[in-house]
Amino acid sequence: MMILCTVRWSIRDSLGCLKSLDHYNTAVNGLLVRITSKGTKSLEVRKSVKGHSQRIVLGRFPNLTVQQAREKALAELAQIATNHKTSNQVKEEKRKHEGLTLAKAFDDYLTSHHNLKKLTVTDYQRCMSVGFSDWQDLPLVKITREMVETRHRERTEKAAARANNEMRVLRSIFNYAMEEYLDSEGRAIITANPVNRLSHSNAWNKPNRRKTIIKPDDMPAWFDAVNTLPEWYGGRLAYRARVYFLLCLFNGYRRAECSSALWENIDLKERTILLIDTKNGLNHELPLTTYTQQLLSEWRDMCGYTTGLVFRGTDNSTPLAHIEKVKEAITERTGIEWAMHDLRRTFATTAEKEGIGGYTLKRLINHKTGAGDVTGGYIVTDIDRLREPMQTISDKLLALTSVTIQPSKTVTHG
Repeated sequence: MMILCTVRWSIRDSLGCLKSLDHYNTAVNGLLVRITSKGTKSLEVRKSVKGHSQRIVLGRFPNLTVQQAREKALAELAQIATNHKTSNQVKEEKRKHEGLTLAKAFDDYLTSHHNLKKLTVTDYQRCMSVGFSDWQDLPLVKITREMVETRHRERTEKAAARANNEMRVLRSIFNYAMEEYLDSEGRAIITANPVNRLSHSNAWNKPNRRKTIIKPDDMPAWFDAVNTLPEWYGGRLAYRARVYFLLCLFNGYRRAECSSALWENIDLKERTILLIDTKNGLNHELPLTTYTQQLLSEWRDMCGYTTGLVFRGTDNSTPLAHIEKVKEAITERTGIEWAMHDLRRTFATTAEKEGIGGYTLKRLINHKTGAGDVTGGYIVTDIDRLREPMQTISDKLLALTSVTIQPSKTVTHG
């Protein structure tokens, strides 16, 4: 006599059928085990469609494992459902799949994750626009593991760390999509994350921490190329990029924090600049030096803005982000290979060489004092005490440039 029982089973209880015959809440709806009077266990899928019951034998246990049975059952159930869909249902499913593009998924991801910091959002947007500019209109279902692996390899040739970061953002979008988007049967439209291919093939980059700076011997050529960007590179972006690069160097800023600076938080009269909600979660206030005060005063007169973003993108509403081509042009012109974070390291290195104390330097570059540093917790450094070390660093950097500073030419709404 055949004994039939439907069970919920896991790895630990899969060696036999559960004794509860009235327990029908299965791990995969429609998957069951049939046990004969001789104890033979066969794994099956049963599905009722329009009053007709379909039975598919998947295999025998333990030759067929629990995980294999679940995967095969899901595939069979999906096939059964597809075979019984109307033509309109099939068209609607296809429309949903093709309409779920990478750009849409990213927009939905940002809307859902509304608590992300502005700096984080800016970095994510940069990752998408730089790393996947040609994938924006691709349906997610058409982005394959092979495509991911190839793109990661291509991006690694330019910047290993950025390639990793871009793929982490893509992975987050796919993880979100796998839980967010369902078809008419309530099943996930996205069933796998192609970025996991990088872990499977051990392809993630393991870049060493960069220790590069703008070397003293390179500083004159680099500074001259940046300071004269409007003359040889041309265009409105050149004016913005010039001030942006120089402020990152002379204030030791992180790129994203600098691009999010607001005019409301710059007091040219009192010579202070404040960045809100930085990477470490704190506000970061610095004094302006003679040079940075002049730099920002001229830039305010040029751009015509006194409120909002100091450095705007080409749409005049989002922070400046797409400066890679300008940066590459500077490298081509000077022969100097450099990264944006090199400017911050150059600032810190110059400060250390000029004898700026460790606690003061941490304050200048907005590093938190470690929890175990009891002494650091007692030291309070106000803005006026930072003026002298900031001016010292600024003067030293200007001395390294060997270039006479010339007032910038005026241009409307740069």
